[in-house]
Amino acid sequence: MSEDEQVRVRRCLEGRLAELGRLAGLSDRQVPGFGFRDGAYPFIEVGGDGELRYLAYERGRKILELVTRDPEELLYWAFRDSTFEAAGVWARRHPREGEPFRVTLWRRQFSLLHVLRPAWARRRREELVASLRDPEHVRLVPALPPPPLE
Repeated sequence: MSEDEQVRVRRCLEGRLAELGRLAGLSDRQVPGFGFRDGAYPFIEVGGDGELRYLAYERGRKILELVTRDPEELLYWAFRDSTFEAAGVWARRHPREGEPFRVTLWRRQFSLLHVLRPAWARRRREELVASLRDPEHVRLVPALPPPPLE
């Protein structure tokens, strides 16, 4: 991939990230960008080989590296993580009587993802259910479609 193509892909992704971030009500700082960031903040690289890398470093050590050639997959990763963080902040400010914090967080994340792409909300829910071992915890995962955003 030429340097011009890399720049074109990056600009296209920057536009999509900004557009989707606004749609979900996220600030620019909540959406991964393209500059290296330490402190476990994910960022994106467009490789000369055409690969899109989703990376995170903590204290100079790589803790996350996901690689794809599919821009939609990269966008899913970016918004899976950014909506999780935003949902956590929201859930702390809007506790629901009798509902565990993580359930409120999941409900909010599913709502945010649903606004962006309903398939992303379904995928995130399926990934979450698959990651839980205890049937009691699986039972807590909210159903889809999520309620409207408040």
